[in-house]
Amino acid sequence: MPARGDERKSFLDVKLTPTIDPLHAAKGEMRADADEVANLLNIKAMVEQIREAKRQGILSGSKVPRSIQQSRLLCLWKLLIASQEVRKANAAIDFELANSYTSLDKLMVRQNMTINLLNTANFLQGGVIGTIKQSMGLSTQTARLPVRQEIAITSFSTGTLLSLMNLAVPYVYRRKIEAPPNSLVPFFNSDRQPNDADKSYLWKFLNTPVPGEDATLTRRQILVKHWQSFSGLNLNDETALKKLATSATSENLSENIGIVAKRIGLLHDLRTHIEEFDGCLYELHREITGGK
Repeated sequence: MPARGDERKSFLDVKLTPTIDPLHAAKGEMRADADEVANLLNIKAMVEQIREAKRQGILSGSKVPRSIQQSRLLCLWKLLIASQEVRKANAAIDFELANSYTSLDKLMVRQNMTINLLNTANFLQGGVIGTIKQSMGLSTQTARLPVRQEIAITSFSTGTLLSLMNLAVPYVYRRKIEAPPNSLVPFFNSDRQPNDADKSYLWKFLNTPVPGEDATLTRRQILVKHWQSFSGLNLNDETALKKLATSATSENLSENIGIVAKRIGLLHDLRTHIEEFDGCLYELHREITGGK
């Protein structure tokens, strides 16, 4: 069993598509990603029929048999459905990202206003107290020296305190989570699946292991471990997971800049990996069209 550090490193950079063997293409075999999608869409037999017709040059002729045309049309239709599922998922993520950026902007405005006020107060007290201290130095009375030092200490202490308050500002400001549950929910909680999970090719793709890989984890599980590695996601912190997935608005949970920023990072990463399904669909599309 790999050490914890090795496991985190192994999931730091992941891909959800099978490794491509160049020798398969040289032998005229179908790529692993295209083969998987053909099985996932339940069109493997029709794809093989089309590929055989392609090898015989039938697809490039003027008269393509009706059975081949029907098979290719059905395959293209299923590819279109699967591709639209990717578009739909990405559109939902874009909407969730827009909500998150709006929340981040509101928190950042309040943070920046506070930081500017603290910086202004810091410069102001340094200038005023510094002027008082220096003006007392114009006198030749040695009795004022201890007082001047006390004033200097007060100024330096106040400046240090205001600087420390600046560091705490990002964690102080919060806002109530009002957005509906986002696309991270089914990844954090396997019991919360999309409404169309039983019919979705994309969800089926995410809930199957990557073909040819040693790991038996599903793509959904790989993504969760990936997020644990690169963003420090803690699956044992249920409250934090609910905040990231905005899945418990009824509990009056609040979010700060750190939570919103992490949510944005996870949603962007999820969007990127969902689009890997598009690459597999493209490879299968090449197999059933007349192109080389």
